[in-house]
Amino acid sequence: MRPDGVIAAIATAWGESAIAVVRLSGEGSVEIADKIFHGKSGKSLSEIPARRMALGVVADSNGPVVDEVLAVRFEEGRSYTGEESVEIHCHGGIAAVQRCLELLLDAGARLALPGEFTKRAFLSGRIDLAQAEAVLGVIRSKSDAALLSASRSLQGELSSRVRGLMDALTAFRAELEARMDYPEELDGQENSEISDGLEKLSMAASGLAGRCRAGLMLSSGVRAVILGRPNVGKSALLNALTGEQRAIVTAIPGTTRDTVTASAVWRGMALEFVDTAGIREARDEIEGIGITRSLAAMEGADIRLVVIDSAEGMTAGDAEIISKAIEGDAGGAPPKKPTILVLNKSDLLTQAGPGTAYAAMRPQMTSTVGVKGIRTSALTGDGIEALKDSIFELALGNVPAEEGYAATERMASALSEAASLIGDAKAAVQRADGIDAAGSLLAEASVSIAALLGADATEELLDAIFSKFCVGK
Repeated sequence: MRPDGVIAAIATAWGESAIAVVRLSGEGSVEIADKIFHGKSGKSLSEIPARRMALGVVADSNGPVVDEVLAVRFEEGRSYTGEESVEIHCHGGIAAVQRCLELLLDAGARLALPGEFTKRAFLSGRIDLAQAEAVLGVIRSKSDAALLSASRSLQGELSSRVRGLMDALTAFRAELEARMDYPEELDGQENSEISDGLEKLSMAASGLAGRCRAGLMLSSGVRAVILGRPNVGKSALLNALTGEQRAIVTAIPGTTRDTVTASAVWRGMALEFVDTAGIREARDEIEGIGITRSLAAMEGADIRLVVIDSAEGMTAGDAEIISKAIEGDAGGAPPKKPTILVLNKSDLLTQAGPGTAYAAMRPQMTSTVGVKGIRTSALTGDGIEALKDSIFELALGNVPAEEGYAATERMASALSEAASLIGDAKAAVQRADGIDAAGSLLAEASVSIAALLGADATEELLDAIFSKFCVGK
């Protein structure tokens, strides 16, 4: 996977601006730049010290001056990509920067592929794959919390912790291998020590996976789908949560026939709320389509908000919707998504209080992980901030926002898989003949963790990752 030739691309956003940057990377970048850059001092870029801006012009060898620019070169090992590199800072007009790029391509460079500069930084060893993917997190951050999470990963904090986990796992595997040579000498106390060590490793991997999933939520945002019977206040709740009149609110049941989406930022996290058609037995074809879309939106949600009319109390329809939200299609299995029960219209309560709705809930709800109830009034705003706090906390789990790491689903899954494999190894040790099996499981866990940092990454994986980047990054 050795980089091929000198690549060039516009590194700044397309359009008019004060300046625009064209970058080159690869052995021979300075030689190509010297064909079009002419320093005002009379020196070529190769004659000017590295990492020092030089004033000059860009011109075709047989044509007029295109633009007055600043240029800087970077030596191998001291650039973003780790390769010999050049940056040319043009005026930000579309024609000027495009012509500069064309001249570089005519001089021998080729147009970079999406993410190819960052891919070369990975291939040169300047950054690992976790840091490379954090670059995209920085670019796509929608909030301060997401940006700080991505910055921590980019600076290598996540990579450092992953390497620490890998070192601990490797040391444990070595110790286990030594003990496997004399399995007949293992006693109950030693088996207990091995189990305790594996428990600590599993918890460390699980904790790191949790921090990655928290960072994933911070960077990608949370999709919360609002579900419930007709006329329980779903549309009014959407408007209250976003502070905008996005959905039509009337006293007529079934007003919402399609999904309505609106966004907000809460405590640094991007929240996307989806109002849905009321779920009941459809009265006509259009309502039936709306209900089908409601259920589809529920399946794609990060968090499900089931709205109940507190003044009316729990109904059989509410219980059925709650069951769908909690159990999904699994029929009694643990919930696939965190669910919040929103006891709405609290402004209409008299003596009943929110306990009326709670009391009618099935016993399984109170013991189901990820289900909690919040009292709200979309009319007065009572409980709206508490509801958004609950969404924020459920999305992050038990991880404080300042401890999340920007990560991808691939990275979080790799750590979760490693934790599961280590847990399986512990179970194997606790069996009389499980030492050999434990060693094999720990070897698989090591492979999962190493893949997170890019060890033995295939060309297909790298292409899939870096194709998400823009050209020039």
